[in-house]
Amino acid sequence: MKQLSLWGTCGEQWNKKDIVYTPPWVAKDIINWLNPSGTILDPCKGNGAFYHQLIKIMAVVDWCEIAEGKDFFDYHKKTEWIIGNPPYSIFYEWLRHSFRISGNVAYLVPVNKVFQRKIIMKAINSFGGIAGMRIYGGGNNIGFPFGFSVGVFHFKKNWRGKAEISLLA
Repeated sequence: MKQLSLWGTCGEQWNKKDIVYTPPWVAKDIINWLNPSGTILDPCKGNGAFYHQLIKIMAVVDWCEIAEGKDFFDYHKKTEWIIGNPPYSIFYEWLRHSFRISGNVAYLVPVNKVFQRKIIMKAINSFGGIAGMRIYGGGNNIGFPFGFSVGVFHFKKNWRGKAEISLLA
C-alpha cells in the first residue's frame, strides 16, 4: 500500500485548510442541478457527501481520497463526470488533471479561485469553458468556515455556449 503523506504528486504540500467538508444538502442540490449521467468520479471523497448522493442515482461511481490511500493524481481512467469539492491550495493542478480525464468537471470552490489567475482562465478556455455556475453566497451560508463567496462551476469540454448562472444567496 502506498504510504500516505501531505504531499501530492504535483509536488506541492497539501494544506490542512483544504479539508472543508461539503454538507450533504449542498451535494444533493449540486447533483440535482447538474443532472449527471454516465461514469462519475468523486475525486476527493472526504466524508462522502457527494459519493453517497451519487450512488443513490448512478450505477457507475468511483472515488478517490488521499486519506484512504487513493490519490486523485494517480487516477487515469476516463470518466464522463468529475464532481466534488477539491483542495483549494492546489486548485490549478487539480483542475488540469481533471480536464485530462473527464469531459465534464464540476467543483464547489470559492468563486475567486476560478477567476483570480490568468493561468486558470487560460486552462478553462483551452478545455472548453464554463457551462454553468451556481453561487451559494458566502461560505458561511453553507456551513464552511469562511465568508468568501462559494459556488459550483461546471466546466465542459469544447463548450462554446453561454453559461447558465443561478444565484442562491
